Amino acid sequence: MRTSPHKNHGFSLLELIAVIMIIGIVAAFAVPAASTILKGSHMTQASQIVVDQISLARQQALARNHAAEVRFIRYVDPEVPSDKGPDGKEGAFRAIQVFEVLENGVAVPLDKPQLLPQSIVMNAGKALSSLLGDTSATGWPKEVTKSQVSQDKNAPKLPRKIESNYEYVCFRFMPDGSTNLKPTEKWFLTIHNLNEKPTGSAPPNNFFTLQIDAVSGASKAYRPGV
Repeated sequence: MRTSPHKNHGFSLLELIAVIMIIGIVAAFAVPAASTILKGSHMTQASQIVVDQISLARQQALARNHAAEVRFIRYVDPEVPSDKGPDGKEGAFRAIQVFEVLENGVAVPLDKPQLLPQSIVMNAGKALSSLLGDTSATGWPKEVTKSQVSQDKNAPKLPRKIESNYEYVCFRFMPDGSTNLKPTEKWFLTIHNLNEKPTGSAPPNNFFTLQIDAVSGASKAYRPGV
C-alpha cells in the first residue's frame, strides 16, 4: 500500500497579516477597558481606606473615652514627576492617619499612616472638600486645624523618602462620638484621580465623597454608579 509523505504547510504572509490585524483590534478594545478597571480598583481601594480610618477614629473615641484626631496629610510624592495637586500647588493630600489625644494633649498614633494609591488624591478645594478647606492662608476653615510637621514633635515620619516633609489638617471625634466641627456647616471630603481635573465646583466623572455629620459623627458615602 502506497502512502504519500505528510507535508507540513506554514502560514502564508496574508494569514500572518490577518492574525496581526485581529490581535491589534482586540488590543485596541482591551487596553482602554483594562485602564478603566484599574482606575476603578484604585478608587475603590482609596475610598475604603478613607471610610475605614474615619470609622476607626470614631470607634476609638467612644471606646477609649478620649478624643480621636483624624489627620489628612499633604506631601510631594518623590515618585511623581512635577507633583502638583488639583489646586495647582505643590504636592497633594494623599494620606490619612488617626491619633488618640491623651489628657495631657499629646496625640498618640492609633494606626500607621494610610497612603492612598498614587493615582488618587483628596481634592483640596472648599467646593469638593470642606474638611480640607482652601490651601490659601485666608481660606482655611477655622474649625479645621492646619499644622506643619516641624511644629509637631510627635508627628510620625512617612515612608517612601517622604519622612517629615509634609503638612496636615485635622479634626477630632469627641468621646461622645460627635466632632469638634461647626454644627451649622456641612463637612465632606472628595477623592478622585490625580489626572482627572474637576470643572469648577463639579467633580470628575469618577469620584468618591464622604460626608460627616458634625453633631452625631455619623458618616455617609457617595460614589456615582456604585
